[in-house]
Amino acid sequence: MISSTSCHLCYLGSMRKQGGRGAAQRPGRTQKVSISLDRADLRALRRRADTRYGGNLSAAIAEGARRIREEEGREALLGWLGDVAEATPEQLDAIRSEWQGAAPRARRRRAA
Repeated sequence: MISSTSCHLCYLGSMRKQGGRGAAQRPGRTQKVSISLDRADLRALRRRADTRYGGNLSAAIAEGARRIREEEGREALLGWLGDVAEATPEQLDAIRSEWQGAAPRARRRRAA
């Protein structure tokens, strides 16, 4: 007979349902979701998953989420900068041509 003070359990896990929505507990920072997509969008995601992530569809979706966060960050920066961030079409063309190497570079002077 086993005394109540030395009783060992065979199962140490909880019998309660994990997660607020009945989803199984996931490791790390991930959360399982169910989404509906246009078939063409799903094909594009699967292509991306196959070419970049060894078929991992979650990684392709995560890439899209990262790009959304980056865009939101750029929009927040532009909002913070205010009118300083505005540029005319001519200014934008000048910036693009400089990026493409069309603008002449300033010459360096030799040290005497």
